[in-house]
Amino acid sequence: MIHSLKVVARSATLAVLAGLTLASAAGTAEAQHKWKVQNLYGPNTTVYKDFQAFAARVKEATKGEVEIQPFPVATIVPQAEALDAIKAGLLDGAVGTMAYQGGKEAAAAFWDMTAAYDYPLHLLMWYRQGGGMEVMNKISAKWDAVFLGPVILGLESIPSKKPIRSIADFKGVKMRAPDGIPAEIFALLGASVSVMPGTEVYTALDTGKIEATDWGTLSVNDEAGYNRIAPYAIYPGIHSMNSVDFVVTVDEWCLRTWMDQELEDRKAAAKRDPGTLIQWGEKEKGEFRQVSRKVWEKWSKKSPLAKEIYESQTKFLKSIGKL
Repeated sequence: MIHSLKVVARSATLAVLAGLTLASAAGTAEAQHKWKVQNLYGPNTTVYKDFQAFAARVKEATKGEVEIQPFPVATIVPQAEALDAIKAGLLDGAVGTMAYQGGKEAAAAFWDMTAAYDYPLHLLMWYRQGGGMEVMNKISAKWDAVFLGPVILGLESIPSKKPIRSIADFKGVKMRAPDGIPAEIFALLGASVSVMPGTEVYTALDTGKIEATDWGTLSVNDEAGYNRIAPYAIYPGIHSMNSVDFVVTVDEWCLRTWMDQELEDRKAAAKRDPGTLIQWGEKEKGEFRQVSRKVWEKWSKKSPLAKEIYESQTKFLKSIGKL
């Protein structure tokens, strides 16, 4: 039984961390625990609604002992400050992205190892069978927290105002990307990269400040209305395997969210003009992965933990034939 808990996470492709102590040996229920937990996504998204369903499931499973109070993105703090807010006691938990913390611990940037994975099960396999849980706990300890498990959303799409069919087509594109590994990869491909919070993406696309963005899956992006001003999208995605992590019944939440996102992405694709959906082949994805690998290697030299998580993931990717 959980006696007290601090929690953190990404999102994205996302990470969950928790500072955790065990209850007394008697195992009797303590007074109810209420956790303030901020999510990376807005209140009208499927991802956020799945998180609300998870919170209800936790309350049911703990017979009311644990109550998660969900808050949409940036309600209490900017999402990039979520881990620090948990350590400071402003939040009890966050569903967001550890990748935003790459400037404080380079290993955290590998939480979203851009261009590494092209199937959700592969990322889940690294966590569960490839040593991912162990190394993520070492990174989480930097924030006095414990990593409890991943929740996979699926491959992120890239909405754009013009078709991007290969790595060559990124040249000159004004693009939003998260700071760290993704921003460096897209810059290496010739894009003019802007780093900005997700809450600013729609306006930036609408005003022409950017022409493309790294944000969420196809359905998440369409829910946000990006398709109305940036009609093209790479689908299935080719760069980020979006995921989030949390605390109790993690595998149950993972399966539900994965299925919901896959369903919503397919519904979104069915509504679109097929000519706006651009599917990359294995050749194009392989070229993108090799360019990305140069940035992975650079970031792996920034800290001992960055080297460890880089070697763990590349070893796993080689074992499944992706490198």
